[in-house]
Amino acid sequence: MDQSEPQKPKYSSETVPIIDFGPYLAGEPGALERTAAEADAASRSLGFFFIRNHGVSQELIDRMFAETMRFHELPLERKLEVKVTPKENVGYLPQGGQTQLSYSKLYGESKHPDRSISYFVRKEYPEDHPDRLAGKPWVSNNRWPRELPGFRETCIEYFGAMSNTARRILTLHSVALGLGRDWLVEHDAFSKDAYTLRLLDYPPRDPLLDGQWGIGPHTDYGYGAILAQARVPGLEILTIKGDWIQAPALEGHLLFNCGDFAHRWTNGRYRAAPHRVVNYSGVHRNSVVFFTNSRGDVSMDCFPTCKSATEPPKFEATSFGEYITMLRKTNHTLKD
Repeated sequence: MDQSEPQKPKYSSETVPIIDFGPYLAGEPGALERTAAEADAASRSLGFFFIRNHGVSQELIDRMFAETMRFHELPLERKLEVKVTPKENVGYLPQGGQTQLSYSKLYGESKHPDRSISYFVRKEYPEDHPDRLAGKPWVSNNRWPRELPGFRETCIEYFGAMSNTARRILTLHSVALGLGRDWLVEHDAFSKDAYTLRLLDYPPRDPLLDGQWGIGPHTDYGYGAILAQARVPGLEILTIKGDWIQAPALEGHLLFNCGDFAHRWTNGRYRAAPHRVVNYSGVHRNSVVFFTNSRGDVSMDCFPTCKSATEPPKFEATSFGEYITMLRKTNHTLKD
C-alpha cells in the first residue's frame, strides 16, 4: 500500500473574485444593481466569489470557530451519542463516514474514505410546528451534545446570520437574472429554511494514504454554500480551463460558491465548480460551511427568465429531495 506523501499540485495564477457588499447593504443608490452584476459575472465564470463587508460580525464568526473546535475535541464516546442517523442528516459524522465516488473519477479518484469529521445542524422547529408534525423532509430534530454550554446557542445564532446572508445573495441573483428583486426569496423553493450548517475538522495529512482527500473533488448538491474563512488554507477550486487554484484564507471575508441547483435552475448560466479540500498544514483545520439548499419538495426545470423558445431547459424538472436521493445512491457513500 502506497503511503507516500502526495506532492502539492501546480496551481493556476487565476484568482477568486472579491465583491464588496458594503454599498449594497447600506442601500446606496445603484449599489444593488452594481453588486448584482458583479455576483452574476463571478457566478458565470469561476462559480466562486469572496464577500467583503458581508454584515456578519467577526465576533460571531470567531465564536462559531471556537465552538467548532470545542465539539471536535470532545471524547469520541460523547460525539457518538449524537451520531448522524439514516433518517435525519443531523449530528456527528465520524472520520471515514463518507467518500465521494463518481465526481472523484472525473476530477481525481478517491481511493479511500474522506479524511474529515463533521457535525450537521438544521433549522430548529418547535415540537408543534405544522411542518414538523407533517414530517416534512427539510425538518429535522437536531442532535445536540450534552454538557457543552453555549454550543447550541452559538450554532442557532450563526445559522440565523448565515440565513440572512443567503437571502442577500439570492436577491442579487434574482436581480441579475431579471426575475425581480424578491422573486427568489419569496419563491416556494426558498420560502422556508432548508439550509444546513456543517462544522468540519480536517486532521493533518501525516501520514496519508495516497489518493485520500479531506473531502474529495465534488460539486455542492444544493443552490450554493457560504464558507467562513478558516485560518488554515486547504480549499482548491477547478477553473473552467481545467486548472486547480487554491482559495486563500482571507480574514474578514466570506466565500460563496454556486451549487448544482444554481447551475440547473439557471439553465447552465451559473457554474457549479468542482472543488476539493486537502490539508497540507500538519495541524488540524476547522471549517464552517453553510449550505443554501432549496426545499426538498419543490420541483422546476429552470427559472422563467433562463429559458425561451430558442433556449429550452437543458435539465429535467426535479426537486432537491429527488436529486440528493439519487446522488446518495450513485455518488456518495455514508457508512453506519
